[in-house]
Amino acid sequence: MSPRGQGGRAPAAGSAAPSPDTHPGRPDKRRAIIDAARRVFLRNGFTDTSVDAIAAEAGVSKQTIYNHFGDKKSLFIAVIETAQRDAASEAESRFATEFTESGDLDRDLRAAARIWVELILAKNINALRRVIIAEQVRHPELGDEWARPRTVFEKVLAREIKQQVHNGVLEVRDVDLAAHQLVLLTAYEAAHQSRYGMRDLSPADIEKIVDDGVEMWLRCYRTRR
Repeated sequence: MSPRGQGGRAPAAGSAAPSPDTHPGRPDKRRAIIDAARRVFLRNGFTDTSVDAIAAEAGVSKQTIYNHFGDKKSLFIAVIETAQRDAASEAESRFATEFTESGDLDRDLRAAARIWVELILAKNINALRRVIIAEQVRHPELGDEWARPRTVFEKVLAREIKQQVHNGVLEVRDVDLAAHQLVLLTAYEAAHQSRYGMRDLSPADIEKIVDDGVEMWLRCYRTRR
């Protein structure tokens, strides 16, 4: 039986379609399909994208896509996961090469936040976020998938916060919550002010967002002596 529908499954005779966790075939072909799918999803959105269009963009058969991913939604989730892994890898690289703890908490938080704000404002990340926002009414699970992993930035912050609590500089009961709050005050505020990539922020805009967010956060959590 041939595949039917934009997001339908195409099971082989007498067997179920592969699950989203099954990744047959070469990794390079799988990545090429994901990259092609990202381009088509960004142009058309999730609902208006067909598997036929992705197959044409990737230069493969529709059956090859079903063999690798099972259905359109699983392929879109793979696009999300790949974008997040790529962003996390770039963040880890930038933190490793550009960020050095100086012992000055205020300075360190601002330096770390600036790196993460620049990463979260990347055009490809914002474009994918806009697609997910547009589809959340019909497909809320896509938003859940996007929000699921903790960011590298939050992990870096949590380590720094724990150390500063130990040093008596900060008073924090819930380290993970405090890290997430700083993300909201800096990175997500920048995304919001940029209208998720529709408006470019100047270096001065970014500096002000970071400075205001860090200052407010420190007012809440710095130890009162």
